[in-house]
Amino acid sequence: MPLSRFRPNGFTLIELMVTVAVILIFFIMAVPSFAGLRQRAAIRGAADQMLSFWDEARFEAVKRNQMVKVGVRTRTDGAFCFGAATTTDEADATPCDCMSATPASNVCDVGRYPDDQEEWNGARLTGVTLGGTLSLSAIKPAVIEPKRTTLTEPADKGTISLSAARGQYSYRINLYVDQLGRGLLCQSSSDTSQLPDYADRRCSE
Repeated sequence: MPLSRFRPNGFTLIELMVTVAVILIFFIMAVPSFAGLRQRAAIRGAADQMLSFWDEARFEAVKRNQMVKVGVRTRTDGAFCFGAATTTDEADATPCDCMSATPASNVCDVGRYPDDQEEWNGARLTGVTLGGTLSLSAIKPAVIEPKRTTLTEPADKGTISLSAARGQYSYRINLYVDQLGRGLLCQSSSDTSQLPDYADRRCSE
């Protein structure tokens, strides 16, 4: 009586190698998509924080019945922050010191963001025109009046631009503030890397 052929349970070495190779191929294909997803999530989060800070400053102007100036501070190492402080000068040209929680002068008595630069998730400040600013080395604040929360100087309307952390894509989101003090997140129509959910939120800056 012939013996039936017996095959042990399990995989052969060749089958295992083929399986691993297929998994590696899918992993390599997925890495760029995952990296892009992380970039998009980080820049959206940073932009949302920026808009939230602006809206909170407008609310505080009404609540305190005082003018509030909102500005940006930078350092030579690329660090940056947002600060808001009460003011009595409609044309105040000095942003409060948001780089320190307890500065010796020019305190951000309304608020500051962030407490730690890591909260930006790699987002970089790439441009400011809000407040009539012409250079990142000399950024001027915009002043919000308390009655209608409009800008005290209509010509101070403009944008603050954030770019995503360096990577496969060059995403950028702008906070555009009009002369009525309304903030809007938008993406420049000239940007090479477009965010799908910003298709209907374009700005010329």
